[in-house]
Amino acid sequence: MFETQPAVESLARLLADTRRGDTPIDAPADALLPVDANAAYAVQLRTLDLLGDTIAAWKVGAKAPSDLPNCAPIPASVVSDSGGALALDDFFRPGLELEIAFRLSRDIKPGRYDEREAMMFVGEMLATIEITDSRFSEKGLDSRFTLADLQNNGALVIGSGRGYDAGFNYLRPKAVFTLDGKNIAPAKIFNTGGDPRALLTWLVNHNGKRGMTMRAGAIVTCGSYVGMIPASGTGELRGTIDGVGEVAVTLK
Repeated sequence: MFETQPAVESLARLLADTRRGDTPIDAPADALLPVDANAAYAVQLRTLDLLGDTIAAWKVGAKAPSDLPNCAPIPASVVSDSGGALALDDFFRPGLELEIAFRLSRDIKPGRYDEREAMMFVGEMLATIEITDSRFSEKGLDSRFTLADLQNNGALVIGSGRGYDAGFNYLRPKAVFTLDGKNIAPAKIFNTGGDPRALLTWLVNHNGKRGMTMRAGAIVTCGSYVGMIPASGTGELRGTIDGVGEVAVTLK
């Protein structure tokens, strides 16, 4: 299932070790840079294998609706329900994002699906908070390092939701994002990747080409509506997406 290239194995081991430790990677060697996106995706899966972790969720996003999306599996060990607490010291460079996610109601086996077909596998839409992070101390690295590093996932908090609604305004929903009651969201609430349903459809077909079955119960989070907000302090982080649900986590 995994690439056997030495560079893939070496980078995966380095990332897995860093996720277990408390020191970020300083100036990764050029030889560790994945040769292309497929190699970076291979590093993702090999990292989870080395950690002995399973896939509980997926993240998918894009910088613009016309751009090629990117994705990453999210390990079960970093997924939690709303109402808990996370220590900021457990992250190297934490960022805060408010996202709409979908919960799969059935397995999606490899195949080719259009958007209507892909959304038939969705049972719920949910409010979620993603804590982003990087295992690299240096900023501005080649995007293939970021992709290999589970596309900067640090943690995912799952909030409340409701049944999938095809008529919901996914492009510009009304949302509030606060830290200890103070608004931290930008003036404009939107997803840079566009409609999250298109992103989910891309992910389903991307994984299908790789021969991967997406399991019932998995969460698919589809990009931030508030950008990435650097964590500035502790307190209760709370997000509300009107018509979807609420999500909260205490940052300590």
